[in-house]
Amino acid sequence: MFAHPLPESSRECVDELEEIERLKSALCARQARVTARLDEPDLRGSTSDRAMATEVGLARRESPSRGARYVKLARALVDDHPEVLALLESGELNERRAELIVDETAVLCLEDRRAADTALAHHLLDNPSLGDRDLRDAARRIVQRIDGVAAERRRARAHRGRHVAARARADGCGEVTGNVADWQMAAIMSSLSQRADVMLHEGDERTRAQLIADLFVERLAGLPGASAVPVHLDIVVGAEALLGETNEPAEVSGLGPIPAGLARRLLLASPQARTRVRRLFADTDHLIVMESSSRTFDGLLRSFIRLRDGRCRTPWCDAFIRHIDHVQDAADGGPTALHNGQGLCESCNYAKQDPGIRHQVISRAIVEPHTTRITTPAGASYHSRAPAPPGCNPQNLFIQRQPGVWTRVA
Repeated sequence: MFAHPLPESSRECVDELEEIERLKSALCARQARVTARLDEPDLRGSTSDRAMATEVGLARRESPSRGARYVKLARALVDDHPEVLALLESGELNERRAELIVDETAVLCLEDRRAADTALAHHLLDNPSLGDRDLRDAARRIVQRIDGVAAERRRARAHRGRHVAARARADGCGEVTGNVADWQMAAIMSSLSQRADVMLHEGDERTRAQLIADLFVERLAGLPGASAVPVHLDIVVGAEALLGETNEPAEVSGLGPIPAGLARRLLLASPQARTRVRRLFADTDHLIVMESSSRTFDGLLRSFIRLRDGRCRTPWCDAFIRHIDHVQDAADGGPTALHNGQGLCESCNYAKQDPGIRHQVISRAIVEPHTTRITTPAGASYHSRAPAPPGCNPQNLFIQRQPGVWTRVA
């Protein structure tokens, strides 16, 4: 598609980058129109909202939850925001900012959304270099001018949805996010900052940022110090790595890979640290054989499947596992066995119940890594293969370092 030579001057590079960005926006607008067309009654038929979200998400190589957002965005742009959609088609706006506008104006009725669409389109044309935050503020001001009561209802609804979430980061840290009222956020940060300033004045050698983070942990966990945290870990580690013969990373359930040396130290954690570790050794290409007479996955079988799959098995969905599900439903004779079990997030498990979506195991038990096939209402199919455990090197997937050189494992 882009076989022609690369630009020879910096100006040509910049011009091409700008042109590509305009093309990307135009393609996003086309995707919105195609998605809205797919969602129309004559093509959609009896397909449920969850099945439609799965259909669109998988087609775009995204999770079903993200697919639901794409369907919502497409319908809103085509039905409610024709002028914003026109800006997207012309390259004056990108998809992320179009979605921002849709989210901020969703609280309005249809007539008022159309009025906000016109006002925001004119505002963007007059201020083409707005950043995301400025655009969000502009959208909120317009919404509040049009319907202040609706804006207050949105704020009250958001407060009712307050929650705390956590996710692991790739650098060995984690993020804890609290969705709370804005005045509560200000009070929390002010309290942490003031205490950190006092501790710095008293000679604490930690940085201000470190102090705030440690105070955050101590106050939330009710502990005397940020390092005195009880730990329960499920670690999957290769036998060779456990013995120190290789540096193959181990896997911690819910977190991801950790260095082999750290895994060995965690396995030797003292009882005084109140650390409980479940050790699972991986010395085959996949984890095999567990079965239960129960209709539900529980006990070690449940833990085994959770550790085998790691994250939700739906392609491109990396959400945490919430449900251990029968691939072939128990009501249809599916056994409560390792080969018929899969880890899914809550949303994907509910979507699987839609009659238009079919899951089936296509791998042979024991001799092959666990693989399923998902078929959507439109007839598209996608494969999901359980990740290889630590210490395993599927052909052409992993790089192993030899003395002084990197080679691909054959």
